[in-house]
Amino acid sequence: MHTKKKKNLVFYAKVLIFFSLVLIGTGIFIDFHSDTRLINPIDDVSPVREEENTISITTVDGSEVVPGNKITNIKDKTDKNQDNASEKLPDTSSQTSNENSNINIPNTNVGVGGGNTNTTNNNTGGQTGGNSVHVPSIDEANESLRRSIETTYGITIKYGRETYGYTVGGISTVPVENSTTINAALNRLKSAFSLYPSGFFTEIRNGGIPLSVILINSYSDESITGVTDSSYTYANISIALMHPFEDSFYHESYHYIERYLFKRGANYNSWNTLNPADFRYGTIINNYSYANTFSDSVPFVNNYAQTSDAEDRASTFEYMMAGSKASCLNYGRPVWYKASLIKNTIEAVFNTVSPNVVEYWERYV
Repeated sequence: MHTKKKKNLVFYAKVLIFFSLVLIGTGIFIDFHSDTRLINPIDDVSPVREEENTISITTVDGSEVVPGNKITNIKDKTDKNQDNASEKLPDTSSQTSNENSNINIPNTNVGVGGGNTNTTNNNTGGQTGGNSVHVPSIDEANESLRRSIETTYGITIKYGRETYGYTVGGISTVPVENSTTINAALNRLKSAFSLYPSGFFTEIRNGGIPLSVILINSYSDESITGVTDSSYTYANISIALMHPFEDSFYHESYHYIERYLFKRGANYNSWNTLNPADFRYGTIINNYSYANTFSDSVPFVNNYAQTSDAEDRASTFEYMMAGSKASCLNYGRPVWYKASLIKNTIEAVFNTVSPNVVEYWERYV
């Protein structure tokens, strides 16, 4: 009897082993021949992908900073592809007219060929051969100035032929090739960068988001003033020099700053609570814009700020950087609360920004 039970157990064991082998074989077959397989928590889980790039396009409406600013007239399309010797950057001196401004716009004639010839003795008899002083051409001066800005702020600058064929978001661009215009733009870019804390842009670069500034004459849509194309691994800011330069740069620079803020884990979850309860972005209400009403009690600086929360913050930051204070930034007003939130968020994230130092954008907050 005992022997019979033992034989039965051996039989059942063999049956179980057989079915186990069948199941294992079936599993291996499915694993190699089917896309629907069990996920290995170690080998099969991909790391979280970085957010795909976003493109922020700024139009003329976003260029209005304080009452009295003027938008440069659009060139005729027939000559938009050419820069001439008399072309100049738009005058933005209205931004630096009051006692609060400490922007020092460098002399835009630095390095212009022949600009310093009055220091040379015109009497050729007073010069000895081989002692002539080389006067850099304006193109050489531009290249030297470009390298200086790039080294100081850890960025890359492109202009002229380097921008041929540049498109962003399906929008083509017209390059700027007039050397005098480029010189003026580089000097203004240098002055604009100097208003941010030392090491500020290097901190973003070291955080994994290097910046390229692309200077162009215009976009195919001439109402566009600037575009920021960015991800968590790169950023390109292109500026149309046919529009007021500083306005565009401050606005686009904030899009770059915000990309870094988000990469570091910051958020603006409470931002919408600063808007009227019935407001939804994408609906433009003229009476809600300071640029239309000049009322200090409105919730937006301009109509463009009403298109999205990101454009709202960038437009607000543009006003924070302006040389003249807009009354909507008066203490306790709706825009002031938005500016304060931007200020506090930047202070919380950046190592180069100290709560004990009043940065340029914090003067009115």
